[in-house]
Amino acid sequence: METVRLTDQQSLRIADLPNNYRVVGVDHSAPFVRKPTGQLMLIQRDGRLIAATIAAKGRLAARRVNQDERLVDGVRASNPYTSVMD
Repeated sequence: METVRLTDQQSLRIADLPNNYRVVGVDHSAPFVRKPTGQLMLIQRDGRLIAATIAAKGRLAARRVNQDERLVDGVRASNPYTSVMD
């Protein structure tokens, strides 16, 4: 498992997300966020929230299948969301 360093802008975006949004994974250096509607979004390095591509969604799904330990409530993170374990 590797530690991914988030930018300050990504950390601020995560801190500002509404309570019903969930950080559910990471793709390279971009955290995945699931909206209440189920749509997967990525937080870019500049903090912008964009729709996840089909390829990025596939990488997230493959990574979750290969994990020995399933994460129930999202990724392991330490406040103030400066790194994400993948």
